[in-house]
Amino acid sequence: MSDRDPKLLGFAKTEAHTECAVRKIIAVHHALATAAMLLQRPLLFCSLLLIIASVACFQPRHAPSNPPSPASIPVSISEDSLGSRGFSFDDRELPMCKISGPEGTCRVEAFVFWEKTTDEAAFTCRKLDRASYLGRCVDGKLDGVSVVIADGSAKQAREAFISYFHEGRIAYPVLTSYLTGDLNFGVQEKSEGYGCVYFGEWDESAKRCGRFTEIYGPDIFTESNAQKLRDGTFDLSHYRAKFLEFARQK
Repeated sequence: MSDRDPKLLGFAKTEAHTECAVRKIIAVHHALATAAMLLQRPLLFCSLLLIIASVACFQPRHAPSNPPSPASIPVSISEDSLGSRGFSFDDRELPMCKISGPEGTCRVEAFVFWEKTTDEAAFTCRKLDRASYLGRCVDGKLDGVSVVIADGSAKQAREAFISYFHEGRIAYPVLTSYLTGDLNFGVQEKSEGYGCVYFGEWDESAKRCGRFTEIYGPDIFTESNAQKLRDGTFDLSHYRAKFLEFARQK
């Protein structure tokens, strides 16, 4: 049982109050036993009463809880700073969708676009109603570099989106990977999407997607990373640090 178990803490408080009461009773008993003698000496009697009145019970102070480590605090990047590095947000007011993750239910905008010529579910929560995230939830909204696994009742195929989020809004361009079929990476812009590499078939990552190599390093477009997105072992902390390093460059 933990030393911070509520039952143990409650017992400790009760025991401390009981001990305090016993000390008061003993002090008062001794005072009354000598009161008759001290009545003949008013000054000393008053001094004794002051001593009894000053007896105070106190609870031992618990050490303050450890403050959050710097690594656990999301680092905020301004939209201007992101804009100066080629990122932007959708200007439309899109619905906010609830998705699940390590910090509980969190909200993101309905950013998943058309998956077919006529797609009435585009930019709706129907493409995210089974989605999950890996990242930080701040005031109920996804914030910072995160991975969203887009899945939903109207989503044709599960897809990973890696980007910076600000108050639940996704920054474009976004690094993507379909989680079905051949291992792959692609890019989603605000108005179009294109492939970077389909492992074992073709590789245009250097030509089309060099921006993400600049941001995350040359190891981002590896077959291993595409597989890790599927099995849930993608090292987000490593690539989050790479993104922040890129964003802080002058």
